[in-house]
Amino acid sequence: MEFNIANLFQNSQDKKDDSQDKKDDSQDKKDLAPVFYGIPAHVPNSMSKYISIAGEPVVFTGSEEEVEKYKNRPYLNKYKVMPLAEVLKQYPENDIWVTYKIANTTAKKLAKHYDPKKIHFFEANLEYKLSCGFIGHFIDYRVDNFSPCCIGKHPSVKTSGTVQERIAHWENYTVKLLEDIKNGVPTACDSCKYLKEGFYPRDIKLDYFCFATNHPGDVCNLRCSYCFVQNRFQKFKENPEGLTTYETLKQLSEIPEYNNSNTTIELSNGELCANKNCNEIFDILFSTKWKVRFVTNMTIYNEKFAEFLKTGRTVNVLTSLDSGTPETFLKIKKVDCFNKVVENLKKYPLENANLRLKYIFLEGVNDNEADVYGFYNVVKEVGCKSISISSDRSKPFTEKIRNLVKGLIEKAKEDGVKIFKSAYLSKQDEKYIDDIVAQPRKQKTVAPVPENKVINVDGKKITLDSDLLADNAKYVIIMGDNSTITINGNIIINPKQ
Repeated sequence: MEFNIANLFQNSQDKKDDSQDKKDDSQDKKDLAPVFYGIPAHVPNSMSKYISIAGEPVVFTGSEEEVEKYKNRPYLNKYKVMPLAEVLKQYPENDIWVTYKIANTTAKKLAKHYDPKKIHFFEANLEYKLSCGFIGHFIDYRVDNFSPCCIGKHPSVKTSGTVQERIAHWENYTVKLLEDIKNGVPTACDSCKYLKEGFYPRDIKLDYFCFATNHPGDVCNLRCSYCFVQNRFQKFKENPEGLTTYETLKQLSEIPEYNNSNTTIELSNGELCANKNCNEIFDILFSTKWKVRFVTNMTIYNEKFAEFLKTGRTVNVLTSLDSGTPETFLKIKKVDCFNKVVENLKKYPLENANLRLKYIFLEGVNDNEADVYGFYNVVKEVGCKSISISSDRSKPFTEKIRNLVKGLIEKAKEDGVKIFKSAYLSKQDEKYIDDIVAQPRKQKTVAPVPENKVINVDGKKITLDSDLLADNAKYVIIMGDNSTITINGNIIINPKQ
């Protein structure tokens, strides 16, 4: 038998190379194994499911508290736990799978460090895709059509039948719309500024019903100069066909799938408190678990509305004041009831209802300091914590309006009042507002109090009569131990506690 030494050596080398290749492949698989983010209590019972979906994790990470808990011992006696910063250094190319059931904040945090397409979710109903905050869960519900968003640029989709049948129509339409967007098929959404890549719900689930256009029976007791639906009130008055808001809500409340606390109803179609079925509508709201968003002009006080505001199920209450003086209010709304609105804003129990007051800037009408700062005085007077700034349906702000907007925002920031932008702003004005909001907050300056305005009370009894503050002067009262103050008249404490 003859031996070929060269071939024998080559065979040996080939086996060695094969062994090394297998080792390298094994290392590659380990290196690209998923990172699991989050160590909540349900993970141990879900690990087999998670591994079947994503594969064996190379490491766990999570919040600082979770990482600290396992810094000296492995998780489940098997998996190393390390801070996110260390994971980013050692496994920058690995996909990361989130174990939390609610993960919106986590998704945004991780997207600052990871390619969003590498971020996945076991439990949370989220995925990274091209979409917007409306499509897939929102319906602008109308008398004979619907829209999957509230921007107003999307075409209306004709529909009919019961509420249940219309919801099925919405679902079929929305499924196709999202598929078309995903596959690059042209849609009416293509030019919309809200269509962008981000984390959105994975599943289609209708949970927001917006009643933003009029239905038969809807009315409004104001005639706002910028209103574009006044003709619809007249149309339904002359031809009252179709389901009323009350009838629609009644049908919706009888569908078990939607009678839950995950469903939000927005009522911004006319003035609810002027609707002849107002009390019946509130009876339906009381009988469900819905969260409700109200758009109301606050001209009418209704006891059932006041009671509902106490339930804690109000998302927010939006009132478009648009003025700071009775004269301008009358000019815009065509009804003289500015003081009545302010009175009702104080009378309604709005402490936990997230009141938001809106100012729509109208060139040559309310673009003056008396109205803008008068409006802000009302904001402070009624204890409002947020304001919304708008234009007349995307009409660009003038330089004069921009200066007033800046002053209004600076006052709001100084007092910790939140600023929201209306959907009716132009892109340029949206950016202008964002830039002002992003500027550092100015610190309040407190003027020194003159010596004769400082009252020392040290172990004594003192009576402050209303006459003492008749000149609206500011006083500093310094109280010692066992001091007593009796106040005859009104007292205003700032800042309010």
